[in-house]
Amino acid sequence: MKSTEEKEYESVSEQSDQILSYMQDRFYHLMKSNTEDAIAIGDEYLEWMTQDPDEVFLYFNEHELREDYQSRT
Repeated sequence: MKSTEEKEYESVSEQSDQILSYMQDRFYHLMKSNTEDAIAIGDEYLEWMTQDPDEVFLYFNEHELREDYQSRT
């Protein structure tokens, strides 16, 4: 059985993978029709990837958050 920490890591990792996949798909799609928007998406992605190490990103899974809230109330 996985620990809560392992489950949390997998959830955040999965969300990061989904964001990366979306950004790549969107970038390639926009390169075909709107280069300016594609470059803007690329810039945002690079900013996200080269963030300040002291900056905190908050990820959450709405379903998991509701379950946790309901279990505590």
